[in-house]
Amino acid sequence: MTHYKPMVWVEGIIGAGKSTFAHYLAEQLNFRLLSEPVDIEYLTVFYENPKRWAFPMQIDLLHRRYAIQKLAAYEVSASLIGESKYQGCVLDRGLPGDRVFAKLHMLAGNISELEWQTYQRAYEAMTCSLYPPSLLLYLDVEPKTAMDRVKERDRSFERGGVPLEYLIKLHRGYLDLLVEIESGNHTWSRGIEVMRVPWNFDFQPLEPLIADLRRKFDLKTTE
Repeated sequence: MTHYKPMVWVEGIIGAGKSTFAHYLAEQLNFRLLSEPVDIEYLTVFYENPKRWAFPMQIDLLHRRYAIQKLAAYEVSASLIGESKYQGCVLDRGLPGDRVFAKLHMLAGNISELEWQTYQRAYEAMTCSLYPPSLLLYLDVEPKTAMDRVKERDRSFERGGVPLEYLIKLHRGYLDLLVEIESGNHTWSRGIEVMRVPWNFDFQPLEPLIADLRRKFDLKTTE
């Protein structure tokens, strides 16, 4: 029987703290960390003119995330040919999370109906070959808490502020996605375990979760 290594998606709204969470998870479990794109050339012009740049930015991000998903699929199967030193793989946001953002742009009028149809076709083509994760960890954070964290981290492209209303809509969009996954509405989502992690307080202990994941995936303890 073929055994693949575990793949974990870490999901959450802007300001949830998922990048820090994913980094710690990878370090503790000896997983390969595949971070979401950060050198996004479109961000500056997008914030200046969302209606002009939302669609090309989302298409660019969609292709970047797809490439990361393919790399993750290779990583979890690399043990079959003895090419990986890692016990698994963790993604800082999966491909379906990207669609949550794109859909909000469509609903806000930043992406036209024709552009949305184009995005959907590309997304559907990519998810046809999507290798699903063993587990999706959703950092459940209240939008107001996320907004405060965005202010604290002080990233240059976010200095204008991320509106609370936007974070509320993003939160709802993610909850809809989780329901779709748990209901098996997508071919790729059937059998995915979703774990909601309450994450409203800073410096929450992660040791119990790490221990639980080691048992779940039958992982060796890292030194």
